Amino acid sequence: MLEFTLRVAGMYFLALIMIRLLGKRALGELGPFDFVVMTGVGDTVISVALDRSMPYYEGIVVLATLAVLEYFIGYLGLKSGRISNLISGIPVILIDNGKIIKENLAREKFNVDDLMQELRKKGVRNIHDVEKGILESCGGFSVIIKEEEEAVSRKDLGIKKAGSSSLLTIEQLSRAEIFAHQGDSGDEEAIPSLMDRIKNMEDQLNHITGLIEHQKSSPNSPT
Repeated sequence: MLEFTLRVAGMYFLALIMIRLLGKRALGELGPFDFVVMTGVGDTVISVALDRSMPYYEGIVVLATLAVLEYFIGYLGLKSGRISNLISGIPVILIDNGKIIKENLAREKFNVDDLMQELRKKGVRNIHDVEKGILESCGGFSVIIKEEEEAVSRKDLGIKKAGSSSLLTIEQLSRAEIFAHQGDSGDEEAIPSLMDRIKNMEDQLNHITGLIEHQKSSPNSPT
């Protein structure tokens, strides 16, 4: 029983070390080759852990071989775009300027129901708002909204950058800092800027209206 436990624990840590050495790319959405490698890793770990007749060193050799292959193929893909496209495939446009490309759907075995589901996941209400709908080589689906349909940004509204009291997801914070920020709001600095912008717009409109009324009331103004 102890031997079995040690075999399982040993293969677990070996697989963990291998994944860590391969980097975060191996943990993202898997391309075809990555999927084969990760499947091989899982099968090797289970086989060595459960089959006592299989020598332990053979599992280590298999994991090491898979790690070398993954690193080597990743290196080749980095150096050559043609090899990368050959191994991982290329993105395919399924929607172009709001129109579904039926030929690409058929080629990728991607039916309309799947397409609509992916659009709903992205929060797309109207397919005509989509500039490009792309099926990525890893199997993910990306949507680029038309520029005129994009949501209004803080910059468009003239809102200032979030203050120091905001809880930003781009920063590495400890648990204590995260919970300390709960209840704080970074909008206090943004509201005056937005209100000032609205007031300036109202002042400009009033000024233009005043000029028009003045011209109408002026005796020298053309009728």
